[in-house]
Amino acid sequence: MPRDLHSEERTYTPDSELRHPLRLIRGMGSDLVAARELAWRLFVRDTAAQYRQSALGYFWVILPPLATSAIFILLNSANVLVSNNLGMSYPVYVLTGTVFFGLFSDGMAAPLKTVTASRPLLIKVRFPREALLLTAWAQTLLGFIIRIALLAVCLVLLRTHVAPTAPLAIIPAVGLMLFGIMVGVLMVPLGALYQDITLGLVLLTSALMLVTPVAFAPPSSGVLGTIMHYNPLSPLVLCARDLVVTGDTSNLPATLAIMGVCLVLFVIGWVLFRLAVPIIVERLGS
Repeated sequence: MPRDLHSEERTYTPDSELRHPLRLIRGMGSDLVAARELAWRLFVRDTAAQYRQSALGYFWVILPPLATSAIFILLNSANVLVSNNLGMSYPVYVLTGTVFFGLFSDGMAAPLKTVTASRPLLIKVRFPREALLLTAWAQTLLGFIIRIALLAVCLVLLRTHVAPTAPLAIIPAVGLMLFGIMVGVLMVPLGALYQDITLGLVLLTSALMLVTPVAFAPPSSGVLGTIMHYNPLSPLVLCARDLVVTGDTSNLPATLAIMGVCLVLFVIGWVLFRLAVPIIVERLGS
């Protein structure tokens, strides 16, 4: 018999949890609290396993933003990629953009990565599934802390003035992480069953970076300018960068609105995740 991580007795019925929303909400809350210890163990396990067989180890956390920034800076210096009216030096612009965009991309990949790593556990053991979501949050947060430390070092080396509003950048930073995890949670039901979703994440991340003001300012006209204008990631990245470097931003209201929408969609994704996990377990175990 599978080992049970819950001490209380539960009764399962054919009825969908959606028929009893209050019971569903109470269950989500209680499972979230009960999942804390297991989430920490999964976080430690997954973090150690991710870099155990790597020669560079945790350096891989900061290598992607450094490599991406270096490529864009090289293209800019060769006048292949020209971006004017940035309000700051180009290296600072692209470094801040890649660090904050990386928070979104890490958050988007974390839920599916956590579920994939825990497939044997899902099949054999009944435990609060919210532990997987908490693990995804923790992994994203760890990567962000390391990258923010990297950004701070780079700003010092580049002798960049940091605005007094820099601590407020935590607001759009949380928004980017919430946005990414929200998208990631919504992709879990299909991504846990089909590798196409995991493989497509790389293409999706690259495409989104090119239509987000990460390496160049939004054009004032044209198709790309229109896409960037309506891209919900644009205000979040611009707001975070402005609060760190210039101290003046007009994107804070849009940032707060997007965060509110992402929070609602995350809760919807969380509900879908709970409903989909039994189906996922059945498919993986067959």
